[in-house]
Amino acid sequence: MSRVLPLFVAGLSIVMVGAGAAQDTNDLGLPPPSGSQNPVLPPPSGSQNPVLPPPSGQRYLPGIGGPFGEHAPRRAVPSLPPPVDSGLSGSVSPVTRAFDGDAVDRISELGPAFRRCWNPPAMTGSSDSAMATVRFSLRRDGSIFGQPRVTWETRRTDPDLRERFTASVIDAIRNCAPVRLSPRFGASIAGRPFTIRFHGRAPSNERPI
Repeated sequence: MSRVLPLFVAGLSIVMVGAGAAQDTNDLGLPPPSGSQNPVLPPPSGSQNPVLPPPSGQRYLPGIGGPFGEHAPRRAVPSLPPPVDSGLSGSVSPVTRAFDGDAVDRISELGPAFRRCWNPPAMTGSSDSAMATVRFSLRRDGSIFGQPRVTWETRRTDPDLRERFTASVIDAIRNCAPVRLSPRFGASIAGRPFTIRFHGRAPSNERPI
């Protein structure tokens, strides 16, 4: 019995030493539990490989010229054509042929319809030129709805000529009212605004119609 006790004590000591050695190991295979006092932190400041966001306004392009495409070739953006005044409903010049039909039945006939009542001032000098854009609306019966308004005019024109030219444009709209409209066309454009540009001289690309 006296020999068994020392052997038992020696075995117990070996087990305790082994348990203590096991406690000193670090198991890195599992993530820290929720609420751990030692969470996984991002790399410290000054790290050799910091994860940076892309520069402002730059898209992430994986595998093209770097992590965020900073050296990627930029495609040339084609320049847009100059804006076109798509709001014009027609144009009138001294060479525009006046409308001679029974009733206006399409938008393209509005300008020639007002040409019948337009008396532009004479432009004798080679440098004389004037243009004005007038905006107006018509009722179903062809009468003027509201007041015609000049929305644009040339500024380099002589002030006296510009004033007489603008007055002639307004008079053309008023004197031609009511415009003879077909019933179908009058019903479709009632109250709709129209914009017509009057040219003091015939534009280079305009031909008599």
